[in-house]
Amino acid sequence: MTENEIARQLMACAAKAGPSEQKRAALIDLPRLAWALAAQIAQGHYRPDPCSVFAVTDPKLREIFAPAFADRLVQLWLIGHIGPWLEQRLIDDTYANRKGGGTHRAIARLQHFMRQPGHRWYCQLDIQAFFPSIERARLLAMWRQTWRPRLPFAEEDLGQLDRVAQAILAQDPLDPAPLPSGDRRLLRRIPRHKSLYGAAPGVGLPIGSLTSQCFANLYLDPLDQFVKHRLKVKGYLRYMDDMILLADDAETLVAHRRQIAAFLDERLGLALHPRKVVLQRVNQGANFLGAIVYPFHSQVRQRSVRALRQRLRAFQALLDPARPAGPPSQLTAAWQRWLRDHPVWYAPGVPNPALLQRMLATLNSYYGLFRQANTFRLRHHLYHRELGTLRRFFVPADAAYRHLRLRRHWLMIRRD
Repeated sequence: MTENEIARQLMACAAKAGPSEQKRAALIDLPRLAWALAAQIAQGHYRPDPCSVFAVTDPKLREIFAPAFADRLVQLWLIGHIGPWLEQRLIDDTYANRKGGGTHRAIARLQHFMRQPGHRWYCQLDIQAFFPSIERARLLAMWRQTWRPRLPFAEEDLGQLDRVAQAILAQDPLDPAPLPSGDRRLLRRIPRHKSLYGAAPGVGLPIGSLTSQCFANLYLDPLDQFVKHRLKVKGYLRYMDDMILLADDAETLVAHRRQIAAFLDERLGLALHPRKVVLQRVNQGANFLGAIVYPFHSQVRQRSVRALRQRLRAFQALLDPARPAGPPSQLTAAWQRWLRDHPVWYAPGVPNPALLQRMLATLNSYYGLFRQANTFRLRHHLYHRELGTLRRFFVPADAAYRHLRLRRHWLMIRRD
């Protein structure tokens, strides 16, 4: 690809990058930035800049390494090109960070497996401290061994993609030192074994970038191939480091667990979490991806309902004109950052349309989860009894309360 082609592609990636203060500042001089990055890529000189690091508490406490805006553009560009190749390599039954994947499809697939004959038992496994335990040299070797795409790329294009991927994989997230942001007390609360700051040299992939999610799937692909083709487990699915196997008896699953633990240790330098092993009958239900999954129905976990109620209280407080300045403390770190970069009010008494759209996306992510179960009464109750003042902005999209939409009046407000 020529520098001109790469620069145009990078500018197109800017529209896909999430909102941030860095993005707004960079958009003023986006062509110059894109051309500079394109020159680095074409000449083989691209190296990522230091990340910023912060902690989030939803759904659990963990550290996030956010790449600089320029590096986000390069990651989007890289994933756009290598994504189809990776899709061809992965097995069908891995569902994290994939087109056509997601939690809803994973739950539906698990129910399909549960209904099949010979699947009376299931075993649920979790990899201990997965991202902080990934050996970057091993991952880089995997990339070098497997990057042989059958895609319409010229040899020069393949070389450009290979050099960028290797530059990202070879980066030490802690050197140069990342820039701390947000509540640093939360960062100090993260256990050492779950933090890159406690990892051995050369170990740990940062959570927070597109390429980390992509390369994590590549890292676990040998495990998927081992389970499907060596152990010949037909009832198997994985969502990042959470996996489920099904069989007709518990003894078979116990044997599979031992073999998987040995494979992870010998081939990938990983270990199963000793306290996150579940072995029980299918008709008892599986606590998986925010739902209790049974063969013919699923139930919503109360933790998910409590989390939505917390969001509702925070959103109501955020849009209360009498509230003190500053975002409600119950909001996640991602919300806190977004509110630092965006105004709440578009005009007196008129919320920022971008804020309403972001709220709507959050609410509908929960409604989408609840819709997988028999929860009409819950969805109805939440809207009429717990949305409160938010009903001024949102309305059910249909009589079944499958999801919400913005009231037409608020759709007509001009966006900046």
